[in-house]
Amino acid sequence: MKKYIPILLVAGLLGGCNLISSPNNTRQNTQASPRYTLAASHWGDVAKIRNEATRLGYEVNKGRMTKTQAAQQLNRFRINLVGRNSVDDSMYEVYLRSAVQSQQGRITPEQSKIFVRNALQGWQQRWPNMQNRPANPAFTNFLMEVMNMQPLK
Repeated sequence: MKKYIPILLVAGLLGGCNLISSPNNTRQNTQASPRYTLAASHWGDVAKIRNEATRLGYEVNKGRMTKTQAAQQLNRFRINLVGRNSVDDSMYEVYLRSAVQSQQGRITPEQSKIFVRNALQGWQQRWPNMQNRPANPAFTNFLMEVMNMQPLK
């Protein structure tokens, strides 16, 4: 029995080395993932949101609605137009919070812009690494346009 121990030990070590160093028999996917593209209607949708925002801004300036009401109405418009997605939903929350705080006098219009700009910059940083990019972040790209920032592509 003692003479088999070294043989078993060597066999065990060699077997372990084989398990550790042998290449995995699973095939890696070498296919390129499909290239991301925005929805065909994207830039037209951005223009529609811009037009609605302009109309609502006029209503606010005339005193027919508050900034908060305009923000809420613009959100309903964008959901009816392009649906919901995580990027636009997140930016709407920032946009609404900014409108509410501005309307309440808690922040200045300049602070409101900075608040929105910072959130947009966050999305610009996350966008290249996002796994599931929405096809139509039209509301966010509308805000990018307003702030003279590079759109998400």
